[in-house]
Amino acid sequence: MYCCSNCFSDYFLKSHINAVSKKRGKCSFCKTRKHFPLIVPAELLDLFQPLFDLYTENTKGQLLNQLLHSDWHIFSKKIDNHSQLQLLVKITGNINIPNIKFTSRLTLNKSSISQWNNFVNELKHENRFFPKNTIKTSQLTELFDYLIIQKAENPKDIYRARINRETGGFSLDQMSSPPPVKSCDGRANPKGISYFYGASDQKTAIAETRPYKSDNVFVAKFKVIKKISLIDLRKPKKTISPFGLDDDSLILLYEEHMPFLEHLSASLSQPVLPHRKELEYLPTQYLCELIKNNTFNGIIFKSSLEAGDNYVFFDDSLLTATKLESFIITDTKITPLKQKIKI
Repeated sequence: MYCCSNCFSDYFLKSHINAVSKKRGKCSFCKTRKHFPLIVPAELLDLFQPLFDLYTENTKGQLLNQLLHSDWHIFSKKIDNHSQLQLLVKITGNINIPNIKFTSRLTLNKSSISQWNNFVNELKHENRFFPKNTIKTSQLTELFDYLIIQKAENPKDIYRARINRETGGFSLDQMSSPPPVKSCDGRANPKGISYFYGASDQKTAIAETRPYKSDNVFVAKFKVIKKISLIDLRKPKKTISPFGLDDDSLILLYEEHMPFLEHLSASLSQPVLPHRKELEYLPTQYLCELIKNNTFNGIIFKSSLEAGDNYVFFDDSLLTATKLESFIITDTKITPLKQKIKI
């Protein structure tokens, strides 16, 4: 039996399989019907063994494929639960894998999260420019290396929306980032510093403007015209590969770095009420300033309003506008809270 790179979502595994494969054909495990580079699953054992060593048998735990996927998002959507287990049987050579439950043998270290939360609280409510609960920026900067988006996944097209409350609408050259004097507080930028905000698709770009019914929204399509280096803060568990690390680095990643990065990711995508944004955006503004200071071009984070992704570019000269469309908002969604209100 053979597996293919489409069985996995982990970029390291996919690249490894494509590089060492000596056979092409149909995979024995995933739903891919085309011919792809194949590998005997047992040849992946050396890569998987340090990962398996993170877990121990426990009758109150979870199946190994469930743990691996929840902790690392290793498997792709093209391979179902049963096939994941059978693939792990072939990798490990242990036919009992589908019947054994596991738990982590490590304890998550949340000290970095506590330190960050203390820093955020002081930044918002005590000391704005000279905080005492300072973050070790050198340690935080080292984590960025985990989050650099793969070159093949860099966006080619970005969409930016603006609500039109003028009679004449906008032209293409009016759809880029605003001049600094008109720049308001944003999730990534403080007031007076202008960044380019865009989205992966038109629907997400429009939703991020929070339009009302009957609003006229202009959406411009931008093309990325230069080499870029972005920090991916959408889902660190999907972005970071546990493979190829030494044992100490893998344990540190699992115990401390990953929980902290997941916390930052959730903070960046959390919805913020407009009247609270001046304070609530302070920590993410700090984070983006640090990312910019380390010569990255921008960030990607998950939209809290739509299914797509948001992009922030610190310099809009990396993009050029290519197309402009106009939309009328015909409906908005209102969801009632399912809770009793005492009168």
